[in-house]
Formats: sequence, structure tokens, C-alpha cells
Amino acid sequence: MFIGLRMINKYLFSLLAIVLAANISAQTVPTLRCISIDENQDVTLSWTQPADTGADFNAYLVYYRNAVSAPFSILSQVTDYNQSSVLINGSFATFGEFMMVQVFNGFADTSAASDTISPIVLGISSSGRVVSLGWNNSGLASQDSIYKLYKNDFVGNWNLLENFDFPLTAAQDTIADCFEEVLYRVEANGLGGCISRSNQVNRLIVDDVPPEQADLLCASVDTSSGEVILEWDRSASQDALGYMLFYFEDFNRTDTVFGADTLSFTYDKNGINALIRPETLSVAPFDSCFDSVNLWYNQAADNLRFRTMFIETSDYDKCSGKLAFSWQMPREGFPVGVRNLSGCNVYRQTNSLEPEVISTLSSLDSVFIDSGLVAGNKYTYVICPFDEQSGKEALSNKIVIDLGEKNAPDYLYIKSIVNNHDNGYNEINVYADTNSETVSYGLFRSLLAQDKFMEVEKVDEDLSAEFFFTDESGSPSQSDYYYQVLAYDECEEIIGRSQVSKSIYLKGTKNVQDLINRVEWTNYEGFDTAGTDVDFYDLYRVTTGSNEELLSSEPRAFKYTDNLEAIDLVSGAVCYYVIAEEEDGNIYDFKESSVSNLLCLDYPPTVFLPNAFTPDDDGLNDRFLPYVNFIDPTDYELRIYDRTGLLVFQTNDPLEGWAGSNETTGIFAYQLTLSNARGEALRYAGKVQLIR
Repeated sequence: MFIGLRMINKYLFSLLAIVLAANISAQTVPTLRCISIDENQDVTLSWTQPADTGADFNAYLVYYRNAVSAPFSILSQVTDYNQSSVLINGSFATFGEFMMVQVFNGFADTSAASDTISPIVLGISSSGRVVSLGWNNSGLASQDSIYKLYKNDFVGNWNLLENFDFPLTAAQDTIADCFEEVLYRVEANGLGGCISRSNQVNRLIVDDVPPEQADLLCASVDTSSGEVILEWDRSASQDALGYMLFYFEDFNRTDTVFGADTLSFTYDKNGINALIRPETLSVAPFDSCFDSVNLWYNQAADNLRFRTMFIETSDYDKCSGKLAFSWQMPREGFPVGVRNLSGCNVYRQTNSLEPEVISTLSSLDSVFIDSGLVAGNKYTYVICPFDEQSGKEALSNKIVIDLGEKNAPDYLYIKSIVNNHDNGYNEINVYADTNSETVSYGLFRSLLAQDKFMEVEKVDEDLSAEFFFTDESGSPSQSDYYYQVLAYDECEEIIGRSQVSKSIYLKGTKNVQDLINRVEWTNYEGFDTAGTDVDFYDLYRVTTGSNEELLSSEPRAFKYTDNLEAIDLVSGAVCYYVIAEEEDGNIYDFKESSVSNLLCLDYPPTVFLPNAFTPDDDGLNDRFLPYVNFIDPTDYELRIYDRTGLLVFQTNDPLEGWAGSNETTGIFAYQLTLSNARGEALRYAGKVQLIR
């Protein structure tokens, strides 16, 4: 900082009175003309001789002080009256004041002191290409109120740059190149054409200061490409040539935009993709001095980074039809999307319709929930932060929720309904498409097709393509049933239905006297709804043990009369069942069979016990063989005892009989134990005569 000085004569004169202790003479005072500093920093002080000195001149006394409050001291003594200047060696290119007096008759008679004068001390500083110059006022009362600033061209010429009216003591110069050596001085006219010159100042000026920062306004995402569109304010620096763009990833990538008024750019460097991650970018202006990249980087990239708005998480609950997503909040000094976040608009596009703002959120919100989403639609969302101050808004990445249609099973088919005769339950065999959103299946049953179906059983989806349900709560021996299988998704919504299939119900009556059974059954429904039907209904009779006999095989017969008169050793019950055989042509390439309930008609046992037999091998009445029918052959026992009560024969085979071996003619006792169809024990006892 340069301080102009002007001397206060009243103060100086009182000081001189003390220092010199002399009488004030009537002689004229020497007048200071100018003061100059040469390139060696030596000072030349010039003055005008007094008009009338007589013969009493002794010397000119030159005084100096280096501070306003300091006392003056004699710096030099000139004894030649005709001499009008003095060279003072040494560095005086700092603050200082000079004055002089004229001395007569030694120290006996001394003139008053002159005015004071200060050298023009020139200082220099720089910032970038701008050179700042400042100097002090010389304090010379006779100056013509003009300061002249000169610049040396380093080929021997001093060129006038500008004139400055007193008391202006500051100036600026701008260099044309990125670096330049400069040399300056200031001059002021003194009395009689005498010129006061300042010291010379020189410096190597290097433009290492970047232009003033251009503030980022907006960092918006191109939702189709993931590129980032940047917008910024113009740099206030006049020497701005363009802008550097910085992209922060594993390392810094840059791009360059020329033109100080180019205020937007689409950043498309390899690797940038604001659709999959938040991208951080910055902008810094530059001038023509391309050796300052690091400074630009430090100024802009480290202190002014913009991050694109990025939707980080999303969660769709399809059961409630709600979508929730969140995004990162800006940190202090780390804007997201726009400079001053005022709030966020939520844009939603449904299918190919125009995007619309469905909600405006505050600057504090970072989560949004949308409800009522409908299956079959495609939804695209973008968060758009906006800045009310600048009027800018920035797009985030987009998220897409394609609900599509529910992935229902392509097929869900009841193959057959088979009654398990061991436990009496109906087993419903199912064929299902496993490449669907099905998570569970439910079996439903009804007495009539139009009746309300009730759920019987539910199973998880982790099954093979073919599986079966077991209806343990039904009564297949009392009625036929309609069945349907439903497929559920994870939201417990029905996404698939099988055809409705009906089981076969077999019922019958018996005529005990005539040994005639009449049976009838209902038709099976459910084979391939595309066209296949029952090919044949096969009626089977089950008698003793597991003996089975096919009684009938007809395509459309639902009744049968069975005469049991000629059947020997029938178990306590005569049982029947029907099999419905599917015809060819099932679209799933199946040929299945459905089985009815097992119908058993029980008869009271028939027992005839002879009272004599003749074991003579004539083929007639050779054994004691009770005639039995409609009994449980597995629960049969015949015992023979002699007169003494000794057991002589025993068998569990209803067809064996006693041949009387090793026994003589006589009376024997028998004991017969058997069971009827209900498992009730029956006992018979008597006597039989063996005759030889």
C-alpha cells in the first residue's frame, strides 16, 4: 500500500528551531525543485539558489527523516553556493522526507528551512495478468498536479502509459501474454522543468490465476443414454476462453468447451452412465494460459462438485399395488441436480402416454410411495429436483416397473378322480404348468355343479408337474362330487382354474332271496375339455379275497344286474367298482382312468351241516364238508372231537372237509366257527356219524 505524504510546515519549523538553535535570518529560503531516484536507488535532490546571499554563505544543509514522527538529521552538506543539486548514495526508495536550509556565517546566521519533499516511491503487485501499481504523493507544493506512468519496452524506450491527476496515486496495467517481464516508473514535473522520478519497479508477471469461477446451475440426466447435461453461469472474468469439465470416477476425465458464452454441454465420455449410478461432475473456466490446469482443477473440481440425482432403491409390493423408491439427499456444499434445492417433482409415465407430475415434494423428502398400480401397465418414474432461484430443474435416472399381465399357468387340468379303496378317499390327480407365478394350489369341492364350492385342501407350489390331492373329508360312498383346482399367486389372488370334474358314484341294492344284485352309477365328467370323453365304463365284481371279475364294459351303460346264484364260496360281501376309461385324443397326450367308490353288498351266511358221511372212496359223501357261502373265508375253523373229547381233526380251509382217516365207525362231535360280512362271529356245534 502506498502512502502519499504532505509535510506540515508549522511542525517542521518548530522542529528546526530546536535542532538548529539559530536566529531566523531575513535571507531568502532555498526552494526545492524536484527529487529523482535512479535505477541504482540513489537519490538526486535539486533546488533553486537563494536570490540574495551576500558574502555570508557558508553551506547548504540537507536534512532527512524516515518517519513522520522522527526528528530530522543532517544527511549532507554542500559548501558550493553555485551547486543546485546533490546525489545521495544509498537506497532511499522507501518512505522518507528531505528538506534543506541555507547557512550564513557558519551557524550564527541561518535561513529558514525549505519546504519538504518526498521521493516518489512506486510499488507493484500482480494477480493473473493484471499489474497493480501504487505510489505516494511527492509532497512537492510546486508540482503541476500530473503524474505520468511510464513502461519500459526493454529496448531502451520508456513509453507513457497514462497521466493521472493529483492526488491519484494508483494505476493498473494488463499484460497481453501469459507471462511478461515489466518495468515501470512514475514522473512528476517540478519547478523550472525539473522532473521528479520514482524508483523503477520490475517483475515477471505470470498469469497463474484462473478466471473467476463459473457456478454450476444444473446437472440433468439424459434418461435414454445416461449422459449428463450440464448448465452453468458465465465466468465474470473477461479473459475466460472456455470451460473445463471434470468427471469423477476411478480417475478424472475431462472435456473442453471453447467460448466464454457457451454455458451448457452434454457429457458423453466413455464410461459415464447416470442410469446405473450417480455421476459427479464439475466445471471450471480457463483462459489462454493452458499451464494452469491444476489450479483450475483445485478451484472448481474440489470445491464445486455436482452429483446427478439418482434413485437408489425401489421396492414394488404387487400385492398392495404400491411402489416405493428413495434417492440420496444433497450434502452441504455438494449439490445434487441443481444448485439450490427447492423441492422435487415426481414424473410418471404410464405405458406410452406423456409423462405427468404426480407429486411435488419438499427439499427434505427422499422417499416416495405410489399406490394403485395396475397389472398389465408399464410405469416409468423420474425424480426432478428444481431450483426456484434459477428456474432450473434436473432429471434423475429413471426406473421402470413393467407389471405386465399376471403370469398365469398355461394349463391346469384334472387328469382323473380315483377312489382309493384302501381308505375310501378320492384322489384328484392334477397336471399343472409349473412355469408361472403360482405359489399354491387349492382343491375345491361341491355336491352340485352350480353349488358354492368349498376349499378342501391347499398345497404349496413346489410340486412336480403332476401331483394329486386327497379328499379326506368327503364321503364318496354316499355321493358323487364336483371338483375344481385353483392356482394362487403370492398375493393369494386366483390366476388359474382347472376344469370342473365329477367323480363316479356307484350304488346298488340286493335281493337276498333271489341272490340278485342291481348296481348303477353316475357318469364321469372332466376328461379333456377339448373333446375327449369316456370310452368305456368297466364294471368289476370283487368276491373272495381279491378275486376280480369284469362284468361289463360298455360306452354308455350305467346299470347292471348281477345273479349270484351260481357263485360258490362268496365272501360275506360282494363288492363292485366302476372304471371310466378315457378315449383317445387328449390334448395333453393322456389316456387316463377314473375309478368309482367300492360298493359292497353283504349277505347273511348260508350254512348246511350234514349229520353223517361214508368215507369209502366211492365219490359220494366221502368227507364231512359243511356247505357255507357268504362268509369271511379268512375267519373259518372246523374242529372234530371223538367220544373222549380228543381233537382228531382241525382245518381253516372251507373247502377241505374231514375224511375220517384212522377213525372207526362212530359218533363224533364237531365245532364250526366263522364270521359274516360284518365280522360277527358265528358258532355251530353238533354230531356227525362216521359210517364205514
